[in-house]
Parts: sequence; C-alpha cells; structure tokens
Amino acid sequence: MKSLKTLSTVFILLLLSAYSTKAQITVYKDSVRNVFLTGYIQAQYEKADSAGIPSFDGGDFPPNVDSRFMLRRTRFAVGYAEKFFSANFEVDYIQNNVRLANAFVQFTEQKFKALSLGLGLGTVPFGLETPYSSFALESAERSRLIQTLFPDEKDCGVQLIFNPKNSAKWNFITASVALLNGAGRNFNDYDSKKNFSGSLQFNLGNKFKLNSLPVLGAGVSYYNGGSRSNTNVMLYNGINNGVKGFVLNTSPQNIGAYAKRIYTGFNGQVGVNSPIGLSKLNFEYIWGDQPGVASSSTINGPQSSRSFTAQPSTNIYNREFNGYFFTFNQSIGKTPLNIMVKYDWYDPNTFLSGREIGAASSNSTSGDIAYSTWSFGTYLNLLKGNARLAAYYDIVKNEKTSVPEYSNDIKDDVLTLRMQFRF
Repeated sequence: MKSLKTLSTVFILLLLSAYSTKAQITVYKDSVRNVFLTGYIQAQYEKADSAGIPSFDGGDFPPNVDSRFMLRRTRFAVGYAEKFFSANFEVDYIQNNVRLANAFVQFTEQKFKALSLGLGLGTVPFGLETPYSSFALESAERSRLIQTLFPDEKDCGVQLIFNPKNSAKWNFITASVALLNGAGRNFNDYDSKKNFSGSLQFNLGNKFKLNSLPVLGAGVSYYNGGSRSNTNVMLYNGINNGVKGFVLNTSPQNIGAYAKRIYTGFNGQVGVNSPIGLSKLNFEYIWGDQPGVASSSTINGPQSSRSFTAQPSTNIYNREFNGYFFTFNQSIGKTPLNIMVKYDWYDPNTFLSGREIGAASSNSTSGDIAYSTWSFGTYLNLLKGNARLAAYYDIVKNEKTSVPEYSNDIKDDVLTLRMQFRF
C-alpha cells in the first residue's frame, strides 16, 4: 500500500507540474527516497533583420517570416534517488516537437561519494559552455561554435565522473570521460564507431576561497571520433586546378570509411567582486577536424558543417576549423540588474577565406564561411533567480565571399525579448 500511495503521489504531482524542469526542488521525500519534479519555461519574441534568414538564435526563420513568438524551451524533469542509485528523466517541448533532453541512470560509490558511473542520454563532457545550464546562460544562446560541434549538447553513452564535492582537499577538481554514439539525441546510431570525450576542470575559487575573487577556473577538453562516409567520394582541402579549395578523393574504399572528428579545447573563468558588483569573464577556444557536407541552399548552408545526427547521404567534406568566444557579465551592485557582452568567432574552414570561398573550381560552398557575432544583453534576475526578464541583440557578420548569396554581409541580426520562469 505504501508503494501504491507513493506512486499515486508522484503521478498527481506529474500532472500538476506538466510544463517544467531544473529548479531542483524536492517535492516528495521520505527517509529513504528522494523524488523531485522540476521545470522551466522560456517564452520569447524575436525580430530579425530580414525574412527567412538562417539563424543560431532558436533556429532558422521560416520563409517570409522576420518576427516570431516562440517557446524556446519548455522543460519538465523527474528525478529519483535511493541510496547509491539515481535517475533523471527530462523532456523538452519546442515548437510542436517533444523530445528527450535527459534519460540518465547513475551509480555513485558511497565511501567517498566522489566517483560516479552513468549510462544513458546525458550532457557531453566537453568544455565550459556545453554543460552550462540553458536557464542560467548569460547570453540568449550558446555560441555558434558550440551549437555547430554539439547541436544538442547531449549524446547517448556511458560516462565516468570524478567530482569530490565532500573533500576539502580535492573539491576543486571535476573530471569526466565518456564513450558516446556521436549522434546527439538520436538513439538510432548510424555507425558502429564510438566517440570519446573527456573534460578536466579546475575550480580554483573553491581551492583558495578569496572573497574578492570568488570565480577562478580553468579547464581542458578533448574529443575523438569519426563520421561514416556513405559514398565513394571524400573531399579534402588542397589545390584543385591551381585554385585553393577541395580535392575529390574517389575510391570504393571510401564507402564505410570514417572522416576525422577531433576537437581540442581549453577554457577559463574569472570573477571579481567590487562595489559595483560581480564582474565575470568566461573564455573558450576550440580547434580541430570537423566533417560536414556541402550546402544545398542559403537556409542550411551556414549550418552544413554541423555535427551529424544521422547518416549523411551526400559526400563528406573534411574541414579544419577553429573558434572561440568570450562572455563578460556585470551585475549591478545589489540590484537584480545584469548586463552582458559576448563575442563569438567560428571559422569552419581555416584553409579558405574571403573570395576564395565559392570560387570557380574550388568545390567550396557556403559551409566554409566564417562568422563573428557580437551579442549585447541586459536582464533582471528575480524571485531568487527563478525568474528572468531579458533583452538581447545579436550582430552577426559573415565573410564576403564568391558565393552569390554571401557576396556581402547578409542582414541576419536578431533581437530577442525573453521571459523565463522555473518552478
């Protein structure tokens, strides 16, 4: 009877909380079990420079649309913990699409409570911004760099986590290694190769406990995987008929071969307290090899270097990339007001630039264009951080190339007005 009563209580709370996640509020608890139901909603209005633009601010704008109301994220999660086991299940509703955000089972050793082993759909352990909470993110969205390499921030696999929170000597270290499908939230993996991801982060603010320097951290990350080719042609950077671009490698052996997907990154954080408030700077730089495809239209062109979530049916382009971002956030005294400035740079192909892209005989496309984005924002954190009113403006610049649609900078700046609340 007690189990039935417990299940009934959880079911009723699920119904009452049907639009939520991530506030980590315990709504049911007894001496052994710990069940939580959490949630948040991000609702917003966006205005773009022109209709139908490709965008990393909540996705491309549909044809003939330059403004939209949308639910950016509507998340609901339920978690359960008992002794050394825990589980988390999270769903996300976005624009008529319901999808899993987390489904993770984790075992934690109980002597030191520092080492955990998890299995399922979880956050990829890489860098600073990938695991950052979407609710707490200072900017409107993650950088174009991160959205390209990790479009979902999630993947299905096994993960080993070292996080000694209870150790005064080692609580400044967090280390994670994972073996992943490499297909994001797609549970139907399209190849047999598994990808490795690892992250080592140092929270030196915990180590030194300096009141004037509450945030101080650094980290390194590494990702090693591959993407399967389904055709007999692979394209690599080189000289083609005297023109810089892509050279075609045609061979039956390319069918089933793997293009390299390798990233190396480092990041840092620093925050300084002063009479005007907390001044915080985040920085991350990543470089490596990223397989992609050619673009087929102006809508998907800038996103054709995104990591695959399904088997690509067309030829794979092997590109070397680099990118970085920095985010400066300033709280204003003891008020709930914050201001934010962010710069984001992503170059999907460091071998080509400017008018070389799209030139005759180069075989290059809009998928090789570099972008820079200046983001400016201001927001109010209310109700102990559970609510936020925010306004952001992103100024997006692309290289001027020989691709007709991108011979000049396209008008793709975006204004975002957002209300969010968690419960």
